[in-house]
Amino acid sequence: MIILASLLTSLAFAGTIDVYVSPITFINRVSNEAITISHELDAPFYYSSMYARSAKMKNGRGGYETIEKARVYGKDTIKHAHPDCNYRREPLDCSIKNEHYYVETVATYNNDQMIFRSVLYSPEGTIASTSSRTGEMIVSWIKQQEITIIESEGRGSKQTMTHYGKEELPLKWEIPYKLLQHDVQQTIKGLWTGIKLD
Repeated sequence: MIILASLLTSLAFAGTIDVYVSPITFINRVSNEAITISHELDAPFYYSSMYARSAKMKNGRGGYETIEKARVYGKDTIKHAHPDCNYRREPLDCSIKNEHYYVETVATYNNDQMIFRSVLYSPEGTIASTSSRTGEMIVSWIKQQEITIIESEGRGSKQTMTHYGKEELPLKWEIPYKLLQHDVQQTIKGLWTGIKLD
């Protein structure tokens, strides 16, 4: 009877995971005022709600099956499931204490590049999966040189004379990177797709 109850309990919870997804953290190391990065802070929460069921977990018979139910919590909903812990201050510690998964997303950007990275932590606090996207500043140099073309016509002939004047320093043309909705979606999708959880 005990074995049957244990089997029924494991079947009831098979394929179910709990996940807390924190808002995006931005780390700004930019001195160039032309570069600005912003995004909806809770986008990883929304996309994790969509893609968490793409992960697979052990089925207890030596294989893996798609997750049947993913309970995904954000900063406003986690307090209803686990009111005893401050997830805004210590999200990883609270996730370990309450034995569920945790998604942390960080956007780090400087004058040259942006790195958008999501990390999925296991209930033990180890990294289960990571996914990232990068963007780089595009720099083009425009050559500056004075060119004078003189055309003259004489008796039955035409002459063209080209004069190259003083060359100036090239102009620097910068095209800043952007953090697009597509980048966030693909990062979170990559975090969950194809992962096998224990």
